[in-house]
Amino acid sequence: MLGKLLKYDVRANLKFLMIFYVLAIVFAIITRILFAVSDSLFLTILAQIFNGATISMMASILINNLMRVWVYFKSNLYGDEGYLMHTLPVPRKTLYLSKFLMGLIILVVSTLIVVVAMVIAWLTPESFEGLKNFLAPMAEVLDSTVVEMVILTIFVVFLEILVMLLSGYTGIILGHKKLNNRTAWSIAFGLICYVIIQLVILIGMFILAGVNPEIGEPLFSRERLIPDISVLKPVYIQSIILYFVMIIINYILSERWFRKIDLD
Repeated sequence: MLGKLLKYDVRANLKFLMIFYVLAIVFAIITRILFAVSDSLFLTILAQIFNGATISMMASILINNLMRVWVYFKSNLYGDEGYLMHTLPVPRKTLYLSKFLMGLIILVVSTLIVVVAMVIAWLTPESFEGLKNFLAPMAEVLDSTVVEMVILTIFVVFLEILVMLLSGYTGIILGHKKLNNRTAWSIAFGLICYVIIQLVILIGMFILAGVNPEIGEPLFSRERLIPDISVLKPVYIQSIILYFVMIIINYILSERWFRKIDLD
């Protein structure tokens, strides 16, 4: 039953987001072509216009990803559709799991589309070599590779957006435990949840820095105002661990709060 629910949820959201995916790829292709043939002022201006449109569309994908999934979560579980969804012969934890996996899948697809659009629009042998030369000294200091650094950065950003998504779910669940102004309460609880998670991660990083000299010494050394760049890789790794811990805790708490539900 989980598979059927998940298939229905993913399809319903991809239909809405597909237009943004297509436009992002189309604008990226046009941008690449125009930059390649821009031998006049008109084509250069046109290339910059489509370049801006590509950037705008990639931002729209991530923003609409969150907004669409939150709206769908609310309407499907707390709106008119909720009366049907909660009569299905499945536990409520399965309903919530389906929405979590749906949000995760949609977020993965959106992230991949954004990365593909960036590659199409801007990645050339020259730009790749320039990026490699720019990041190579940093990668050498971190005892890493340029590709590894880029992947770690993308993964951290992905986890940050996933935290936003789950915070929105939690806000909607807690907001609908109120009798009035549920939308306002949902937004407020979502923001509070997100801020708490960020504070916990920040405090966790300070605690880990205190017990891990590899991080603590470069960060808290009084001999240098600017931290040693070598601290970046362990900070990335430990922040990823903390993100995973907070996502698991958030999921468990939200799933428990979801067991008691009051529809609009």
